[in-house]
Amino acid sequence: MLRGMKRLNRYENRILKIAKLGGKLVRLKQYGFSTKTEEGFRFPIYVLEIGKPKALKKNLAGVIAGVHGLETIGIRVLLDFLDYIFARKTSVLYQEIKNGEVGIVCIPILNPGGVALKRRSNPKGVDLMRNSGVEAVKAPFFFGGHKYSNIFPYYRGKVLQTESRVLDRFFHEYFLKAENEMIPVVDIHSGFGVVDHVWWPYASTHEPCVDETLFQKIAFHFTNSLNHFLYRFGPQSETYTTHGDLWDRLYDRFQKITHETRTVQKSRFLPLTLEIGTWSDINIDPLKLFRKRGIFNPARESKQKSIVSHRKFLTDMMRLAKMNSSDLS
Repeated sequence: MLRGMKRLNRYENRILKIAKLGGKLVRLKQYGFSTKTEEGFRFPIYVLEIGKPKALKKNLAGVIAGVHGLETIGIRVLLDFLDYIFARKTSVLYQEIKNGEVGIVCIPILNPGGVALKRRSNPKGVDLMRNSGVEAVKAPFFFGGHKYSNIFPYYRGKVLQTESRVLDRFFHEYFLKAENEMIPVVDIHSGFGVVDHVWWPYASTHEPCVDETLFQKIAFHFTNSLNHFLYRFGPQSETYTTHGDLWDRLYDRFQKITHETRTVQKSRFLPLTLEIGTWSDINIDPLKLFRKRGIFNPARESKQKSIVSHRKFLTDMMRLAKMNSSDLS
């Protein structure tokens, strides 16, 4: 666990550095703690608020990483993106943040215990992306989530985990109260496929979600107008289905709550999963197949290139927060 804790400490130091770089535009909050390890350790979960208070209500976007402890490339992509914004302070997005046109909230590491222990799961052996309680119509055996034992991967757990409850609180405090028409949220993962996927709900069913048409419009805009043609857009169920997807749960909750409390639903909560394809460089580094974090992260030779390659995509996703659906080409 020592090496994992050193890695976690390095990430936490980078989070502190970003908070300092951002000055008054960035506020760092300790938002909760991880599930306890067997030794009794609990690791803090941090939230970064970026931008002016008005923008965090009127033009809000979100980024999350580190849901799975082995997928550290996602954490590095998120931190690199924030470094990129504040280290140069010349980008259009930085100016929009400075001028109160865009606000961003981040959880850089939702599962710090998994990072420290070098596990996909949290310290209790629960896979957080199988933990929401959502039952899939039909999910692949075992890989799609199971309830046999936490000694096996993809264990769903019997109750909502501490980290999942932190994400719930994060959703209620920020996204449920946001007033912009499009509320984009990107959750960064890795370890599947040879291309980068951008998934929208649902993971649990092949039925289209309420915002299917809007998601398709965003995909067309990103592919054709913004030249993000290397990303493969679509609902997650087109690739595979799973039980317990956290975003399926929160997406449906947003629909339910807004339907009950508003006459006309103006805001759209748009959770998207960036699944970084990390299998394409196996020919460069075949030994990655035998390393614990190997298939979940790029080969050493291509890691930095992969990290910086997502800056523009994340920039354009965050900028959706200031747009209306009618602005999409």
